[in-house]
Amino acid sequence: MNSYPSPQQLSQEVALLKEELKDCRLKKELLQYNELKYRKLVESANDAILVAQNGRFQYVNPKAEALFGYSQDELTSKPMSDFIHQKDRDMVVQQHERALEGHSHPEMVSFRIVDKKGGTIWVELKANLFSWNDQPATLYVLTDITKRKQAEDRYHRVLESRSEGFMLLDEDRMIIEVNKALLKKSGYERDDFNGRSVDQFYDKTSLIFISASPDHFSFEALFRAKDGRLIPMLFSRSTLNDENNQMSGFMYFLTDLTDLKEAQEELKKAEQRYRNMYQNAVQGMFQSRPSGELIRINPAYARILGYDSVDEVMSLNEGGYKFYFNSEDRDRMIRAVRKKGSVENHELQLKRKDGKPVWILANIRYIKNDRSGAIIEGIIVDNTKKKALEKELRRDRKKFRNLAIHDNLTGLYNTRHLYQKLDKLIDESKLTQKPFSLVFMDMDNFKRVVDTYGHLNGSQALKEVAQTIKSCLSRPCFGVAYGGDEFVVVLPGFGKAQASTLVGQIREKMMYTKYLTKAGYHVNLGASFGIATFPDDTNNREGLLALADQAMFHIKQTGKGLIGTTRS
Repeated sequence: MNSYPSPQQLSQEVALLKEELKDCRLKKELLQYNELKYRKLVESANDAILVAQNGRFQYVNPKAEALFGYSQDELTSKPMSDFIHQKDRDMVVQQHERALEGHSHPEMVSFRIVDKKGGTIWVELKANLFSWNDQPATLYVLTDITKRKQAEDRYHRVLESRSEGFMLLDEDRMIIEVNKALLKKSGYERDDFNGRSVDQFYDKTSLIFISASPDHFSFEALFRAKDGRLIPMLFSRSTLNDENNQMSGFMYFLTDLTDLKEAQEELKKAEQRYRNMYQNAVQGMFQSRPSGELIRINPAYARILGYDSVDEVMSLNEGGYKFYFNSEDRDRMIRAVRKKGSVENHELQLKRKDGKPVWILANIRYIKNDRSGAIIEGIIVDNTKKKALEKELRRDRKKFRNLAIHDNLTGLYNTRHLYQKLDKLIDESKLTQKPFSLVFMDMDNFKRVVDTYGHLNGSQALKEVAQTIKSCLSRPCFGVAYGGDEFVVVLPGFGKAQASTLVGQIREKMMYTKYLTKAGYHVNLGASFGIATFPDDTNNREGLLALADQAMFHIKQTGKGLIGTTRS
């Protein structure tokens, strides 16, 4: 006979079932919540996160899509090896297979991937095994380390390009890396250094400490080259710390002191030569107190001032004041030297023993000395003949005027001539009703030329640009060195259209000219131009200069290398 549960039992079982269903529903909701939460974390992660299974990606987050440049469908539709750089493919695949087989593997691996555009990206990989859809899989976290790799490459290039020797040591003070300069200097191979102590490469008995601090010290010692040579070296060691400020290694820079040691020996010889030069120099040399007391002079100093010997000068009670027609002249010179610290090519008229004047050029400096008091020392050159020549040159007014209105470097007119000429052109234009134009010209990226080729070549380049400008001009047009790398071109009788045509010729000639060829370079130079016309744009000199400058500046801001006008 069948036994059926009582209504009370059925009611209890139904209640239990409801509780179980409610519990299941809550667990399901919690799982869904957790899944959503972790999915959001993965989706918003800063690193690329991918799941690999059976040689393919099963899941990629948005950061991975951005890193590779592919969509999720594209990334999951191909073998993952297709996205790895060909040179790193075998290594990465082997690491993946070893991990799946349970073998130990590096915690992080660096390799290259190829994005959709074909670009190479360096990444750092962290991998963990886990289960995906009840099957073994690998969770990959990729970090873009391209910039770090580029920095490391630059770091190695810098080290390899240095003329100094370099050693990198681990925390146990064993050598792990050296640069080419050290190999070349020492004659050793890299394997001769790796795993060895620095102490094995220098003579400890020759060691001389130079300086020391907690993170840095320097010493001199004789480095033992492979062929047995002993090279005097300066060893500069610095401590390397990791991101937690814990010591992680050391680096040494080794500077060959051979030339310095030879120079020091030469210095001793030079000191003796200097004594000989001091006594035999044609320039007068002296040291004195600000009060006028003479400390020492050389024979040339006495000779320039008409005295027979050093002793005769040193015996003068008046000291330095004896050589001045007016004592205030010396006081004025002393004040200038005290204020500036030194004066160069300072022109003075002194009095010889016979009472006649002698013009000198002096380089003088003021030396503070707490023990013995301040010292005035300097070198004087007899400039009397030059003064006479200058007096004669002043008589040649035509030549003087030419020097006064031309720039010494470029040979173009200077701003003094420009302002005078503009005033005349404005007056003439008002009478003749003929226009004239002014062009502001500023070299583009000229600082880069100076930084690359040096100041002397920079000056030479400006001279050559001036020649380009001259070659495009006919009288009465003229060019002006306005200052630095700026030029002005004045075009009498030129309207704006004519001026633009001529400036275009200058610009084109510059474009096809190679500069600094005599110095062994082939430098391309360009400039930006601004044109203003009188009386179309303004009725005064200052306005004309300002408008041309503004037109040029507008070109500088918007593109460089072009021609701007007041209407552009």
